[in-house]
This record gives sequence, C-alpha cells and structure tokens, in this order.
Amino acid sequence: MRVGSCTDWMEPGDRIGDYSIEVEIVRTKTEVSYRAVHQVLPRRAVIKVMHGSATSAARMHLLREACMLEALQHPGVVRVYESGVLADRRTWCAYEYVAGPSVASLLSPGSIDRVDAIAVLRDLAEVLVHAHQRGVIHCGLRPGRIVLTGRARGFPLCVSDWSDARAHDAAPMAYHPTAASWHYASPELACGDAIDDRTDVFALGVIAYQVLTGALPFDGPVATANDGTTQHIPTEVQCPDAPRELTQLVDQMLSYDRWDRPSVTEVRDELDFLADALSTQIPRESGLVRLRRPRWTPPLRDQRRLSSVRG
Repeated sequence: MRVGSCTDWMEPGDRIGDYSIEVEIVRTKTEVSYRAVHQVLPRRAVIKVMHGSATSAARMHLLREACMLEALQHPGVVRVYESGVLADRRTWCAYEYVAGPSVASLLSPGSIDRVDAIAVLRDLAEVLVHAHQRGVIHCGLRPGRIVLTGRARGFPLCVSDWSDARAHDAAPMAYHPTAASWHYASPELACGDAIDDRTDVFALGVIAYQVLTGALPFDGPVATANDGTTQHIPTEVQCPDAPRELTQLVDQMLSYDRWDRPSVTEVRDELDFLADALSTQIPRESGLVRLRRPRWTPPLRDQRRLSSVRG
C-alpha cells in the first residue's frame, strides 16, 4: 500500500488522506478520478487527483471548484468532503459518490413521458437557480453529469460534476471543449466571450430538446439565418405532440443571442407551471383531457365585467 504516491496514477489499496482507492473511474489530460472508500466513516467518495504535469492554474482551478461547491448547499448538488495537497504538490479533492442512472438514459424516444420530462427539467433548473444566486455558473452542463437519484438524497436528481464551473466575476477564458461537451456549449462560451447565467440556460435548452425529441438541436439538418447564425429545427416541428408553451420555451432557451434567452428563474417558473398543469389532467381513460384554468385567464368576476362591457 502506498500513501500519497508520487506517480500520476494510483492502484487499488493506495491511500489518499483517509481514503483507500478502489478503482479508477476516468482519466483526462489534467486529472484522474477514482472511487474510494473512507477508512473510518461508512461512505464512498470520488477523488480527483491532478497530474504532476498539470499547470499551477489547473491545480488552483480544482481547489476553486471545491470552494464553489462548499458554497452550494443544495441536495441537487454533489457535496465536497475535503481537499488537500499530496507530498509531490498535486492537489486532490474528495467528493460525494452519487449512484444512479444519468439523464442520458432518458434521451431515447419514448423512455419518459411529457409530465416526467418537464419535472426533470424543472428540477434541474431549480439547481441552477440555487447556483446562480450564489455566484456560480456551471458552464459544462450535459446529460452524463446529471444523476437521477429518486428521493434517496431528498431531491430527484443531482448534478454530480462541476469541473467547468466559474464564478460570476471570473475573467473570460479560452474554452477547450471535449467531444462530449461541444454540443452543449453556448455560442459565447465557445467563442471565449464574457458569459453569464444564460450560458447554463442554453445548455439546459439543449438537454430539453434532446429529452423531448431524442436528437441534438444542431446536429443534422439546420438552417442559416440572415445574420449568419445557425438555426435548429423548431422543437414544435420535431415534437408536435408537446405543449406549445413548452416547445416555445425550449426554442427561446436555444437562442443564439444570450439576451434573447429567458433567465433560469423564468425557465424554472414556467416549467413548474407546466408540470403542475399537466399533472392535473383527467386520466386519459375517461376520454377527456382537461387542464386547469390557465394562469393568464382573468378571474371569474373580471370575466363577467368584461362580458357586460362588450355587451
């Protein structure tokens, strides 16, 4: 058994702090992630360890990620347990290990009904609202980073990876996408421009489009607008049986110009309304489908007043 080895990888049984390595999960250009078990406490963790060749900026980013997660106290956000520096000055962090299928399992057509899909998107928007209110932008949202946990943690899902997260006041920086993240990057993020909360709204829009249609919005037939921007096939065309309020919301979230996108709070509130409205439908077996009174309908007394005026 080695403790705090000076190599760039570790083997089962090696120790990092009070954790014993069980298995390697994934390896990137800058870090290796392991599943580990605590030697005293009955818990497993995911431990990220930087490569020895990683730059000082990459090492500091890992510690900043831990600090940002410490500020996000929400059951839909993975917890950070502790962080430290090995003898060879490689930084490491231990995160909560969250088990369960990812949202990627919902992307095949027919795998989830409309009400459940809206509920998942609403819960994901709720997590983003919490993060944005505390000055954190995820910047790397995609289906593989969202774990469906049921009610095991007090919330239906958990965003398990915040490796690309940035603070609101962070300076613009070059974006180096992976094959998995490219389709979810907003135009401003991909160009290295200044970003804000609407960067996450774009990624959420891509996920929503996938959940509803089973396809990526900008992968396949697309159109070019007069200003040269790429336009996706409207969600309503791809998914004509979905509520129009939902398809219009998704299209707004996918706007090229971030100022044309709604805020994540507006997205959360609209999805919450749609989920509540659709869940109150009369069962289809009755032959009737009735939504409760839309929120924009005037109260009954106002309707009577309007009728008397028109008469």
